[in-house]
Amino acid sequence: MPKYKLSCLLFIFVTLTLEADSKLEEAFSNGNVDAEIKLFFYDINKETGLDAYATALGGYLKYTTDTKNSFFASVRFHTSNPVGDNLNKGATALFNNDKNADALTTISESFLAYKTKSRVMKLGNFMLKTPMMNDDTTRIVPWSYQGFTYTGESIKDLKVQLYYINAIRSFTSDTYKQESASGEFGDSGISMLSAHYTGINGLKAQAFYYYAPELYSTFVAQTDYELSVDKNALFCVGAQYFNSGDGGKYAVTQNRNGGDDINLLALRTSVDTEDWMISINYSQNFGLSGIVKGYGGLAKVYTTSMIANGRGNYKPETWMLKSTYNLPLGSHQSELGFRLTNTQVNDPRGDGFNAYYFHFKHDFTKEASIYLRYENLAYTSTKSDAAYFRAIASYKF
Repeated sequence: MPKYKLSCLLFIFVTLTLEADSKLEEAFSNGNVDAEIKLFFYDINKETGLDAYATALGGYLKYTTDTKNSFFASVRFHTSNPVGDNLNKGATALFNNDKNADALTTISESFLAYKTKSRVMKLGNFMLKTPMMNDDTTRIVPWSYQGFTYTGESIKDLKVQLYYINAIRSFTSDTYKQESASGEFGDSGISMLSAHYTGINGLKAQAFYYYAPELYSTFVAQTDYELSVDKNALFCVGAQYFNSGDGGKYAVTQNRNGGDDINLLALRTSVDTEDWMISINYSQNFGLSGIVKGYGGLAKVYTTSMIANGRGNYKPETWMLKSTYNLPLGSHQSELGFRLTNTQVNDPRGDGFNAYYFHFKHDFTKEASIYLRYENLAYTSTKSDAAYFRAIASYKF
């Protein structure tokens, strides 16, 4: 969409919302402030000696006008600043890699919104939660997107979303660009249409279509079903399918993050109790393109761990066992997590591996928490084995 069209859309949007709700003074006086401080340590240890470590201090500050009004606005700042010693800190993706891995401070959200009982429209910069475009909260600063969103729920049990994205800011940049995690997408932008159906008890069905004529387009379908075995246990099954094609001039078929030859099927089954969960997840990508980041963020595939995943290129086939257990440590929640991953590739250019993962999460209070994560990858090829450790302390206001 050319810039003048987006400007016209902004003018129409603001005019509509101002006419619909003129109580601006009241909206600002009843606004809400939300904030978080985070201390993040990341250590990467590789056999080749390409190690990296860094500590970042940052967080976010967010202000939103009164959302009870039909017209509201929101702005959020994120920052991540290096503190103490570091080694190859750009490899940690904690800072601004456009500026020699210096401190990253950015406006992650700044949008106008208009809502009715069954519709919400946003215009500006915002964070998203979709399988191929999302915020990715694995660092202090998330991904964010620029454009227009529409969400409608006027039909019972059906939610429809329509997005148009004309620029993307990655989690290591303070600049919105016509560039996704998979490459440039040009003036045509990225459009998305999705439908979410919840009309059958226990069943959630979703379908997404991303249209990027100068990059590649993707269809995603996901169905999850939950069945209560008894009052203390829940049995869950799910299926995902990702398929891409229609490669444009910027498409790279063998791109690890995303290309025009994704053909991935994923399945999962799990049992959840009050204190314990175990799941078995499987995925097979029959295509040469990866799906690690899609258009931005981290692609939401069942076989996903901290580092290990089944979303790579060159036809990976992955089994993943996941388990979590809630520890009885006082009145606040603590959790242990464990994952085993086996990935084999059906193309000689790929890299198979085995991985194991542990995490510990503890909430000291409703506001303060700590999250420790460790994962080790042992490759079956000549690629260097690696270990990853993250320690994250957070305090929310």
